[in-house]
Amino acid sequence: MKTNKKTKKRKQLTPEQLLKREKKTFKTKIRNIFTGAGFKYIPTNDHEMTIGLRKVEIDSLFIHENIWLVCEDTKKTSEFRDHIRTKNEAFGEIKKNLGEFINKLTELFPEHNKILNKYDIERIKIFGLYISKNELSLSKTDYELFNNLKFVEPQTLDYFQWTVKGIKLSARNEIFRFLDLKAKDIGRISSSSGNSEITAPIIYPREFTGLKNKVRVVSFMMSAEDLLNTCYVLRKDNWEESIWLYQRLIDNNRLKKVRSFIETKGEAFYNNIIVALPDDVAFKDASGHFKSIEEISALEGNCQLILPKELNSICVIDGQHRIYAHYESGIDSKQEQKIAELRKQLHLLVTGLVFPKDMKLEERAKIQSKIFDDINSNAKAVPQNILLQIKRIKNPIADESLAQFVIEKLNKEGIFKNMLQISSLDKGKIKTASIVRFALRYLVTITPVEGKQSLFDHWTGDKDALLSSNDAAIQDYVAFCASAIREYFGAINKNLKAYWDDPESKLLTVIALNGFIIAFTRQLSVIGVKDFKFYNKVFTEWNFDFSKDGFPYTSSQYRKFSTDILETAFKLPKETIELL
Repeated sequence: MKTNKKTKKRKQLTPEQLLKREKKTFKTKIRNIFTGAGFKYIPTNDHEMTIGLRKVEIDSLFIHENIWLVCEDTKKTSEFRDHIRTKNEAFGEIKKNLGEFINKLTELFPEHNKILNKYDIERIKIFGLYISKNELSLSKTDYELFNNLKFVEPQTLDYFQWTVKGIKLSARNEIFRFLDLKAKDIGRISSSSGNSEITAPIIYPREFTGLKNKVRVVSFMMSAEDLLNTCYVLRKDNWEESIWLYQRLIDNNRLKKVRSFIETKGEAFYNNIIVALPDDVAFKDASGHFKSIEEISALEGNCQLILPKELNSICVIDGQHRIYAHYESGIDSKQEQKIAELRKQLHLLVTGLVFPKDMKLEERAKIQSKIFDDINSNAKAVPQNILLQIKRIKNPIADESLAQFVIEKLNKEGIFKNMLQISSLDKGKIKTASIVRFALRYLVTITPVEGKQSLFDHWTGDKDALLSSNDAAIQDYVAFCASAIREYFGAINKNLKAYWDDPESKLLTVIALNGFIIAFTRQLSVIGVKDFKFYNKVFTEWNFDFSKDGFPYTSSQYRKFSTDILETAFKLPKETIELL
């Protein structure tokens, strides 16, 4: 029997209601991240208080032991520097008048008296976090000027969200690393030296064949709990601005499978975890005398290594899922109860690299990334952006490495600002792996094919320094390349603005962008590098259909499209184009 129930129409939200919902979602995301990592939430929003010389209102407060996170969340996209300045000054007053701040909080939240007054003022480590939903374009001067605050950019927040989703309470150490905290900074001060060291018998104190530069390798057993509390991973998609990052994000599905295996089998894995040990690792012989790594290598056994029990001190090269599967969930489930026991009981086989203390960071990174690449080349496929990063570490002046530098430079300012996919966490942005591999590398290469040119031919910087991988020269060349590309695409942006701003158009797709870049590369030997005025003239009278249904080129027809651009926009003769 049919019913005549009317379908209830969903009420359309007003712009104000949509904005309110968006703000609530953002605040919930922040709260879930920090509480998911084990911080206690204090709902300070909408509570104005006078602290020192200012009236302040903080959006949220999160506390773990003596670590206090005073958070300001914002969606501002304009005039944000005035907002930052105000919050920087307000947090400065909170730091100067911490006792007064605690008293006000205790008055407002008597139910949280115990956690608010658990530590003496001198022991509290308080941080002002400025958390932005949108990208901030802050200069080095801005960071120095607003030094009361620690900025959490969107990608960093997404990284924390992903990590907390995967390893729950154990993600705290990632937040502590972001805040540059050491073990001694957190909780009660311990007077016991036994709690600050990890001692393990060395199982295999021999040189690792194939490694040079006086790098030594030792193997030992270490509890999963100690590894969890001391390790970190150089993940490419975290907050650090460094080219020496090469690891992929935690795969949460893989993590669940490994955790289930540990729970079911109740035993450790037999294959090694590969790590880089900290410089302050020490060694003792059977008599308890300290020995150098060179001396230990010659002994037959009964030796021990001494590791400081320090947060984020052991760099994981391979095996992050086998370690992090032992994470602390904070949920009183049967699985957590079993894993909690195994965290202490199970000892994982660890192979540790000991680097010469004077070895440079880049040399260490090259060795670590090569080992990672060698181990994973026959395992699960490594994502393309990770492979590009490993190649860049190996050779920073290779064409793909330089192209990746340029992509990152373009993404920081100008017409491509925050539009390019730098991280695996960047959703909805222009994917760059194919741009680097099939177009941009040829524009920026320092070794163009004979008879062809690249931007290197037109750069007036120190070429000898660049060829020797000098960092300053690399940065100078990258800046030159990015500037030339901005001038070129700036004219395209101006003359094709409607398509540029239309998310449905094909203008900002990989095929179109690659076509433009290849055309730019091909014309270098004829026209060279020009300014915006010149390119503006090129594209002023050029008409082309970039609509979703009208764009005539399909995947991989980059060169064909570039020929069209050279002929119809640059108006080069066909016989000339055929030679380019």
